[in-house]
Amino acid sequence: MGLTVICALSLSLLNTILCYGHAEDAELTVEPSSSLLFTGESITFTCDTRDGNDIDWFYSFTWNGQQIVSFSTNKSYSLKLTANLSGVYQCIGRHKNSTDFTKHSNNVSLSVSAHRPAATLRADRTSIPAGGTVKLTCSVQGSAGWKYDWFRRTPDSDETTMVTDGVQNFVTISREGIYRCRGRRGNPAFFTNHSDEHHIEKPLPRPFVTLQHNWTQIYRGEAITVRCEIQGGGDTEWTYEWRTPSSHTPPSHSEYRISSASVSYSGDYWCRARRSLHSSTEWSRAFTLSVSSYTPRPTVTADKRAIPVSGNVTLTCSVENSAQWKYDWFRRTSHSSGAQTIRAGEADRVISVSQGGIYHCRGGRGDSAFFTEDSDSVTIERRVSSRAVVTLQPNWPLIFTGETITVRCRVSSGNTEWEFEWSKPKSSTVPTNNQCTIVSASVSDSGNYRCVGKDKSDLYSSTEWSDFVTLTVSADRPTADLRAENRAFPAGGSVALTCSVSPSSSGWNYYWYRGKKTSDPLTTQEAVHSSGQISVSQEGLYWCRGGRGDPVYYTNYSDTVSIHKIVSNRAVVTLQPNWPKIYRGETITLQCEIQGGDTEWDYEWTTTGSYQLSNTSENRIKLESSSHSGDYFWCQGRLKSAQQNSTGWSASFKLSQFYITAQPVLTVSPSWLSPGASVTLKCEVEHPSAGWRFSWYKAVPKLSDISRYNPYQSIRGRWVGDQYRYSYELLPGSSSGTEQDSYIVHGQTHTAGYVCRAGRGDPVFYTQYSEEKFVWSGDVHPSASLTVSPDRVQHFISEDISLSCEGNSTEWRVRRFPKDGSQSYFSYCSYLRTLTGSTCNLRNHYPGDAVYWCESDSGEFSNTVNITAVYNGVILVSPIRPVIEGDSVTLRCKLTTEKSLFQVAFYKNGKLIQNDDRGKLDVSAVSKSDEGFYKCEYAGNESPQSWLSVKSSHSPSPMWLIIGLVTGVIVVILLPLLLWCWYRKSKNPCCHRLVQSERISQSPAAHHTVNQDGNQEQTYSSLLHGDVSVYESFRGPENTGNGAWTEEYRNTLSQIQLKAVGKTRNQEAPGDVSDYCNVNPL
Repeated sequence: MGLTVICALSLSLLNTILCYGHAEDAELTVEPSSSLLFTGESITFTCDTRDGNDIDWFYSFTWNGQQIVSFSTNKSYSLKLTANLSGVYQCIGRHKNSTDFTKHSNNVSLSVSAHRPAATLRADRTSIPAGGTVKLTCSVQGSAGWKYDWFRRTPDSDETTMVTDGVQNFVTISREGIYRCRGRRGNPAFFTNHSDEHHIEKPLPRPFVTLQHNWTQIYRGEAITVRCEIQGGGDTEWTYEWRTPSSHTPPSHSEYRISSASVSYSGDYWCRARRSLHSSTEWSRAFTLSVSSYTPRPTVTADKRAIPVSGNVTLTCSVENSAQWKYDWFRRTSHSSGAQTIRAGEADRVISVSQGGIYHCRGGRGDSAFFTEDSDSVTIERRVSSRAVVTLQPNWPLIFTGETITVRCRVSSGNTEWEFEWSKPKSSTVPTNNQCTIVSASVSDSGNYRCVGKDKSDLYSSTEWSDFVTLTVSADRPTADLRAENRAFPAGGSVALTCSVSPSSSGWNYYWYRGKKTSDPLTTQEAVHSSGQISVSQEGLYWCRGGRGDPVYYTNYSDTVSIHKIVSNRAVVTLQPNWPKIYRGETITLQCEIQGGDTEWDYEWTTTGSYQLSNTSENRIKLESSSHSGDYFWCQGRLKSAQQNSTGWSASFKLSQFYITAQPVLTVSPSWLSPGASVTLKCEVEHPSAGWRFSWYKAVPKLSDISRYNPYQSIRGRWVGDQYRYSYELLPGSSSGTEQDSYIVHGQTHTAGYVCRAGRGDPVFYTQYSEEKFVWSGDVHPSASLTVSPDRVQHFISEDISLSCEGNSTEWRVRRFPKDGSQSYFSYCSYLRTLTGSTCNLRNHYPGDAVYWCESDSGEFSNTVNITAVYNGVILVSPIRPVIEGDSVTLRCKLTTEKSLFQVAFYKNGKLIQNDDRGKLDVSAVSKSDEGFYKCEYAGNESPQSWLSVKSSHSPSPMWLIIGLVTGVIVVILLPLLLWCWYRKSKNPCCHRLVQSERISQSPAAHHTVNQDGNQEQTYSSLLHGDVSVYESFRGPENTGNGAWTEEYRNTLSQIQLKAVGKTRNQEAPGDVSDYCNVNPL
């Protein structure tokens, strides 16, 4: 069954092929199989129908489409190529049983070159290493199918065939010789041309270049030999080649002799040896020859220049780059005598001599002696036991220009006659005698002097050099210095005068003069010449001078000293104004006050400082530098009618330390505004009674100028948080300053900032500005407002809070004041905060308990809000802004989750007001009585307490404002007048008139404040605990000039004050704070 199926399929396939006509599945192959063939090669085409039975087919062959072989049973066709037979070949198979069934082969393209190819031989190296081989490779470029024949010969033998018809294209050889190859392919064989010959050598020993004498340096004129040596060369006869830097033709033997070297021979030398035409050594490594262009000069050194008694001196002759030198030594007995050879041709370069004289040496080396130049001479002297000593006459340590001085040299010996040699400055001639006299000394004569004695019979026998004696000549004639223990003396007393010469020196006598300068000094009874002191009891001008030597050499006259009797009046230096502390930049006045009488005086001042003081009774000084602290001042007065009479110098006045700067401290009260309340500013300085006047300013926000600064940065000594954030505007009435250290601002309804500073003196000296202090208001106004999201006071630290500034501006900044005051005023939403537009986003707002407000680029402040941060537990959800009377309010207790809470307790001012399961506290219509501190409790966890503020629903009528203002003015004016009249009546029945109001600004005021917090941090703390205080102050009475006001009046005024607002509901609401002002009874 299976056979039947196969037969059926075969018949079906045959039928398909026969029906088709012919198929292109015959294959034409060519041998040799190469696309590039050459003229003279024989090729064979074979046609395969791939039918499996070749006898069933006839075969035909075509060339470029033309039949070249008719159909036959021969499937192969051989052809000998010529250049014109390039083209495309194909075969066709036709089935014997059907003339219509044919098979066409693939096309075979042949390219026939007219030229016979040549083989190419390459070697991986040109010489055979010891124990190694060389690989030769033969190739025919551009074609394949080759086999290779290899040939070798030597210079002394004929060529032999190494390999015939080799399949591999390479051979490995280990013998030297001349090699070539060729390629063959096809049958009959077709041969390429032979390759070029390739010489393969075995390496010979490498030579090296040496110098006959192993000298590192060759000098011009020396004879040298350069050699080419081959290690292990044996008895082989070599021919040598040289490469040299010289233009001279080198020899062909191993030695290159240079009879007289020159610089042109300097350079690198190479050599190689050749054994045959094709056998030579490698080139040697380069040998560098250096020929100096000069003849060397040796150097003679001596271990000492003088031969000690019964001793000797060692001389050493040294030649640069010394090698194989021999040395000649020479001696002369004088500079004019000839040289005598004392040693010749010695290899030792060191000799020992015991005679004085002039020595030199030279070196020589080589077969034909080459000599160096003669060395410089060295003089060796023989020392005798006698010693020279130099002395000065007179022996003064300092000589002045114009004085006469003699320098002497002395040698203690027997009958020896000596000649002297001197070492001295400015020596153009060498004296041979034993002394040198300088008639008129000059600065050029200064220096060290010494001498040596030489035996006239043997000039190289001498003493040791003497020790140096230093002569110092001053360029200037000295000036006498006259000093007095006092410039004035009391009646019957005297003054001791001292005359000295500066710079200090010895040998002086002193001459004294009084009155006019004459040639006659005072008598010896009046002046003691030797000690330089004199005691005088007469008024007048004194001076002195010194003299010494023969002839006498005089100093310049001293300055005059005026001696006079002392009057009984005394001078005192005082300071005006005498403030406890003085600051740099202030101007002070020093006065010279003379006690007793109205006598007219001329004034003199002196100081340890650098001030320019005028000779008047007063000197104004501006304190510019703190380095002047501690300076001393003295003054004295001299009678205009008798200038010789003076008060004498006052006791010293020491300028005490003055301080770099002063900065006042500003406090505001209250810190939170209530409707109708006034704001009191108080500016405190150290020593407030020391002449200060106070200026008051309103702080206006600046945004554009500060945007480029880091909020934590210091600029010119102050933090960015001060005046660089704000501009300051003077408040009304403070342009020239106020005597009072407090100021009241009426009608302030919104958040505001204030600063102050103080000034005093003429010209006015100002302190620095105080730090800004703020008064806060929770009221919202359209031009600037702050909203908080979520809209509540308490927040969890993990919550995100958004503070949005709204109003009539496009640029804002948010500021905060923390509860603990640790970070002062921060802004720009920096430190874990980001600012997007006008919204400040707080994340992880630790520490978060703070007051926040907005500031605009138009200079306005927004309302202020409290924010309390809680770590975990519960918080109270309460409104952050004041609630208007009549509105409803709901208070809730909240966890960090959104879970609804039940069974929550609520407290007001610490008292439980609700505890049930409603979970919230509803107040349907709030009133002022609902204000207070609220908190909640859930599951034992209490929230912080927050203040619920209630705002009146009705604004005060303008009429009531006017009535209140008028009433306030009447009270302010009449109350002090009534009290004053009451006081006057107790002393005097008549109260006739009031003191003019101008005196209000002419005397200091005393303000008394009740419960005023020391700083704004404490105020914030009070706010959180519900403490709200009201302040009032009065100004005490003036001193009328005939006595102080009685203590009774002060006690009466001190009892008039407002009490603190209570915390219970029966008392007045905390928001109602009374106005207050200064009361001036005079």
